[in-house]
Amino acid sequence: VLFRSGFGSAFAKSILSPVQRVVVLKQLGDHRHLSSLQIARMIAEKEGIAQGFWRGNGLQVMLRFPYGGLQFLVFGKSKFYMEEKLGLNANTEGGFSPSVQKFITKCGAGGFSAAVAGTIVYPGEVIRLRLMSGDERYRKIAPTVRAIWGETNGPRNFYRGLWASLVQRVPDILINFAVYETVKKWCDDNNVPNVGGVMLGGSSAALGSVACCYPLDVVKRRIGMAGQLKSQTQYNGVAHCLTTILKEQGVRGLYSGAFLEAMRCMPQVVIMWFAIEE
Repeated sequence: VLFRSGFGSAFAKSILSPVQRVVVLKQLGDHRHLSSLQIARMIAEKEGIAQGFWRGNGLQVMLRFPYGGLQFLVFGKSKFYMEEKLGLNANTEGGFSPSVQKFITKCGAGGFSAAVAGTIVYPGEVIRLRLMSGDERYRKIAPTVRAIWGETNGPRNFYRGLWASLVQRVPDILINFAVYETVKKWCDDNNVPNVGGVMLGGSSAALGSVACCYPLDVVKRRIGMAGQLKSQTQYNGVAHCLTTILKEQGVRGLYSGAFLEAMRCMPQVVIMWFAIEE
């Protein structure tokens, strides 16, 4: 299951890597005056199709398997702990109903496992963000690692934006699980085949997560590239970054590239739910 889910996720991310490259450039804000199509054309003309649209994808694929392995390992352990140690078990009489207990354990274990796995692989995400930024200084992994280390003469900047990432994960997981379980239950009650229920539930969960949590993804990437963009803007934290974007670009700035991100996320979330349900 772990290999299939990891391979499926890596495959989906690779196929949709061109979309993510455009999304990242829109999130960073240096090309806010360009449409998505114009950004895609700029990438193709400036960097070439293969090198431009799949820039950073190799590192992304390498990160998927340790991330997926850690997430599933911690998910299983934490789910068992919540069921056995905290009394959240479908066989327990009284208290929450079995369906509510299942939802609580999935949300708790899912959020905790995503946070742990995300923290461990986060330096790789920072490196990948620099590679995808389009900055000529960050074209290969080794020079990028040296550059990030040299900014503080230490590992500090490898974790720049981590807090925003973790803050995003909690509501993202809750919304993902809540929307999925609601839609999947409706599908089960209306005799929708399991495959259709998982696909509809996963797609709805992805859309709900993007609608509510996308601004924090923008903040995470802006903080991760703070001082490296044309504006040279530095941020004091998540709140400062949010207010700065709102002041300069309005709500539109917080959702720049959100539609493309939603289209990209749906197949990935569906694959994740097929793995969890199995």
